[in-house]
Amino acid sequence: MKRTLIGLLLLVAVAGRLAGESLPESYRKWHDQCMTEDTGQIDVQIARFEGRIAADGKDQLARAYLGSACALRAKAGFWGPTKLKYLNRGKAYLEASVAGAPNDPRVRMVRAIGYYKVPERFGTRPTSVKDFEFLIPIAREGKGGLKMNERQVILYYASLVFAEEGKAGAGELRKACHGLDPESRYGVLTR
Repeated sequence: MKRTLIGLLLLVAVAGRLAGESLPESYRKWHDQCMTEDTGQIDVQIARFEGRIAADGKDQLARAYLGSACALRAKAGFWGPTKLKYLNRGKAYLEASVAGAPNDPRVRMVRAIGYYKVPERFGTRPTSVKDFEFLIPIAREGKGGLKMNERQVILYYASLVFAEEGKAGAGELRKACHGLDPESRYGVLTR
């Protein structure tokens, strides 16, 4: 039974990957489908991420996205205990992903943004701030193999976190985000 389930998860993961895309691109697309707040669709994406982890237990980026997908599943749910179950599951995956790849900027980016969006009463905001403090120099300097849009995402959300937390530098982060590509989605948001 367990082998059948793992096989099914692998099939879902492979079928969900689009030809010619890198894994990070596929993961982002799967994750974007979780933004619909359709619990059935989110469950499909969770299964995809679980399939990737079953195929490669060291894939910390898949684990980070799985954590974020679980947090989005919590947001989309309507029953309190179920919401809390998915939120705690998401936090566990996000923590494990960063523990497994503490210097991977993509993994830290997923956790930073995910934790920023979790309601403050759950205590994830300080970790989000620390992740952004780690990521800002990488995004500004173009290191870590990040694409331009990833660099802008980091700078944009860091500016939001810093502004909300009353930390100095939020305005400079907005300017840096805008300066990378003024006509992109995040460039337009920072006008």
